[in-house]
Amino acid sequence: MTRSSRNISLSQFSSDSRYPTGISQEYVGFCVGQNPICRHPRSLESRAPSCGTSDVLPTLSALIFDLDGTLTDSKPGILGCLRKVLDARNMGDRVSLDRFIGRPLVEWVVELLPEGSNDERMAMVRDYRACYDRVGWRNNAVFPGVREMLADLRRKGFSLYVCTSKLQHFAVRILDFFELSGLFIAIRGDKIENASHSKGDLLASLLREYSLRPESAWMIGDRSFDIDAAHANGLRCLAAGWGYGTPQECTQADAVSAIPADVEALVSPGNLTAGR
Repeated sequence: MTRSSRNISLSQFSSDSRYPTGISQEYVGFCVGQNPICRHPRSLESRAPSCGTSDVLPTLSALIFDLDGTLTDSKPGILGCLRKVLDARNMGDRVSLDRFIGRPLVEWVVELLPEGSNDERMAMVRDYRACYDRVGWRNNAVFPGVREMLADLRRKGFSLYVCTSKLQHFAVRILDFFELSGLFIAIRGDKIENASHSKGDLLASLLREYSLRPESAWMIGDRSFDIDAAHANGLRCLAAGWGYGTPQECTQADAVSAIPADVEALVSPGNLTAGR
């Protein structure tokens, strides 16, 4: 089967109101070509079957979700606490802070305090976490359509997991608060004592513990950190187009879903070889 491709302009916008600004309807789902398996030859050839019509693809039973920007709209709480921490240090004149959503704190604190000592950086982390523990975590909401999407995926036999750079106890608290925890087999968050705080290592530990095969799983997240973590572990990644990622970040993913209701169609085995 010949790989097909076409140029997709990131400036194209859909007239369909379901789709968020910045992601065209033509771009959604497959981004390039007719088949999501064929969509990203550079990243997929070493970890997915070829695009022949005779290939039998494995059942995609495991879906691993990011939390911030994928399941919940946590931006107000995260950025509210970050601004308080920066204002307390007379650093309140910063430009947009959206780029920090989804990244481990140990990474963004280095960017914010490039000349700071380790003690200064850790003090900023402590102040942020204290604010988030008090009020930030509640300044949050489940994205429209996410609850229904998760319930439907579970009902249809998919195994659901969470992998987030947020501290484990915050992730569990938030999902408990929104009564979503029961839909997941496991919730994997970061821990202060972890030797590594990278999303890739968190995902690797989840795969090992639950004996998940990369070729039989998808990572679903909104930022490049999720996409990079998935590809580093041999997984396909579905970009959550309703989250905080830019259209440029979404181009790195293997497929893009503009709204939660489209996720099932993109990860269902029967649709992986179907034309579009």
